[in-house]
Amino acid sequence: MKMPELDGAALIRQFRKLAACADVPIMVITAYEDRDLRLQALESGATDFLLSPVDHHEFRVRSRNLLMLRRQQLLLKERASSLEEQMIAKERRHKEALRESHALLMRVIDAIPVMVSATDRDGRFVFVNDLYARRLGRPAAAIIGLTPAAVRDDLQARAAMERDRRIITGLDATGAYEESVPLDGERRVLLTSKALLHDPGGRPSLVVTASLDITDRKEAELALVAAKEEAELASRTKTEFLANMSHELRTPLNAIIGFSQVMADEVMGPLGSARYTGYARDICSSAQHLLGIISDILDVSKLEAGRVDLDEQEIEIAQVAQDVLQLVGERARALEVAIETDLPPALPRLRADALKLKQVLLNLITNAIKFSHAGGSVLLSARQTAEGLTLAVIDHGIGMDEVEVATAVTRFGQVASTWSRKHPGTGLGLPLAIGLIELHGGRLGIESRKGVGTTVSVTLPAERIITLPDAAASA
Repeated sequence: MKMPELDGAALIRQFRKLAACADVPIMVITAYEDRDLRLQALESGATDFLLSPVDHHEFRVRSRNLLMLRRQQLLLKERASSLEEQMIAKERRHKEALRESHALLMRVIDAIPVMVSATDRDGRFVFVNDLYARRLGRPAAAIIGLTPAAVRDDLQARAAMERDRRIITGLDATGAYEESVPLDGERRVLLTSKALLHDPGGRPSLVVTASLDITDRKEAELALVAAKEEAELASRTKTEFLANMSHELRTPLNAIIGFSQVMADEVMGPLGSARYTGYARDICSSAQHLLGIISDILDVSKLEAGRVDLDEQEIEIAQVAQDVLQLVGERARALEVAIETDLPPALPRLRADALKLKQVLLNLITNAIKFSHAGGSVLLSARQTAEGLTLAVIDHGIGMDEVEVATAVTRFGQVASTWSRKHPGTGLGLPLAIGLIELHGGRLGIESRKGVGTTVSVTLPAERIITLPDAAASA
């Protein structure tokens, strides 16, 4: 530290300025045991301080420690450098992944057939997708930073700016609406949705607009509405035509039936030949059959038009069943089909239209007789359940599969079989029965197996059952 023409502290400072020697250990050896000298040496950059005469053992230990410490520092520096390189590489990969993700997001946004844009608090574009830019006829980069009115000064652009302003100031709520705008030289219908984005501080910052071109869909909707109106008009016209024709046909048919019965009964005197009497009875039977078909068509037409009203009254199910069985008794005997009943004596009274309920049971029992084998039987049963009152008509005839059941419940639907050819019909019985039961708020169900038989159940709702207090009040 103290030699002629040499300043140890200055030497150390110059030594430290060398890049390769910045971390080399420096040991100062001096014969002067001076505290200020020690501080001067350490402040100038010395690593250690040793007094002479030098203890060789101490010198070796101190040198070894200094060199070991330098190696540790070099290792730490290398590791720090490696970690820094890894962090830089990781950050580079992260930025690359962000760029790729952003590019992918932009490709996705550009691929969807929706015009997307975003405006800031000043009403200037901060984002537009490719479709929006193409519809405006300008590059996206040329639109960013401009207002809609600056891009295209028209009433539509000014209205959009005002709507965005009211949304971002909280005067209007976001939502979706339809608008008609000029695009590509023609009027197009857009379904536009507005959304409000907030900055990290919670302040409204952006209004995001997405517009979908629904012109084709609107045209299809209008065409569908027009087709629906035409179909409804055609249906009403058909219903009115059937109703008018049915009314016009029933008047002469009643006359034919009346006069043929008079002739068959020879009320005005003998006809002169027994064959004439048979002809008259055939004319009467055919006219009655035709009148029944016309009545069914008229009833179905009224159901379709919603012009059927219920004449409700209190009825006894047993009495309704007895009246129906009297009407079908002769037909059942002619086809050798037995009719059985399972009607408990404690069945409650119902509030219903007696004539329409008889018409339903008549159609169901007639069908059951028609499709039963000779020597077979048809069962009419009734029971009260939690749902209401259920009537069931059960036969053990030819039965139907699922496809035939679906055919049977459609208007004019007839299951193709030798039985239907032997027993003609219009295919209106089941649809008419279903309509009349639904008019009562009930439902009709069919369970059938081919070659086993068919069960048709009619359930009238519980609110149509007259309880004891209701019956007493009525009395």
